[in-house]
Amino acid sequence: MSFQPSKAFLGETLGALYVGATLAAVFFGITNLQAVIYYKNYPNDWWIYRYSVALLWALDALHLASSTHGVYYYLIDMFGDLEDSLTHSVWSFKLMLILNIAILLYVQGLYAIRLWKLGRHFHKVLPWFVFFVVAISLGAGLYMVHGIFVTLNFSHISGVKTPIYTFFSTVAASDFVIALMMCYYLHKSRAATNFSTTASLLLGLMRLVVVSGLATSVCSLIILIAFIAWPETLIFIGIGFILPKLYVNSLLAMFNYRPEQFDTPNAEHGRHPTPAVFRITPHSSEGSTAETDTSIPLSEILDIRSFYDKVDRNLGHDQV
Repeated sequence: MSFQPSKAFLGETLGALYVGATLAAVFFGITNLQAVIYYKNYPNDWWIYRYSVALLWALDALHLASSTHGVYYYLIDMFGDLEDSLTHSVWSFKLMLILNIAILLYVQGLYAIRLWKLGRHFHKVLPWFVFFVVAISLGAGLYMVHGIFVTLNFSHISGVKTPIYTFFSTVAASDFVIALMMCYYLHKSRAATNFSTTASLLLGLMRLVVVSGLATSVCSLIILIAFIAWPETLIFIGIGFILPKLYVNSLLAMFNYRPEQFDTPNAEHGRHPTPAVFRITPHSSEGSTAETDTSIPLSEILDIRSFYDKVDRNLGHDQV
């Protein structure tokens, strides 16, 4: 007697993959829009960010292509033979899962660099904790990759539950730590300025970081919960299609949050003049404070890297 899958079983396996791939395609369209906006508004951004956006876009496109190929294989090539299809793991699905891990770790690495640029001006040791957190995620990702290649088909997916538990719980915790520390350093930067315009921009960026960090953390937790609750289904993989898209879009949203032009005179647009000086109060070893006026264009204040490089040079001159 041939195996006749129920509609519920089809919905929990192939149906979950189809819905996840469809939503991933929608998110990839948003990624394309954000990438175009980024290169249009910030053509002179730091080269690491510019090349990283291009690399992440390519990885995201390859991730979508591999997931689409996998869904096509199970829905079309293996049509009518669900039992046999679940005993075969097509190569594109393994590639898709590896790309999933690579995108997550790469975005976390970029956040770690951004946090190091921020945090090294307030603490010497704490920013390195972020790299330690990302290193833990990397180890969990390698453990997950090993589990993917050990498991040859979906019928034995429960055999890699330990790598799945480890990876997604680690990623969720890492996202929470990164979002928390980013908000902490942005809050300290906001407290260091007396200008309402800059402070409001930093406050908006803090809100964006919280929302994006919570979105990726919650998505990772939902994947983990789905695997725990329905280990014999493919619902967690369908949700996993969306996770790398959330990471890429959250990073691009943070890049694109900065106003695109500040060198155009504000009077031309009928806006109030924007202050060009960012005032920061460095702490001396004796506990006394000295106020330093650092004339920096507001466009560079929002570029954390160049802004703090200039602050370093000004503070260095004051200490001589």
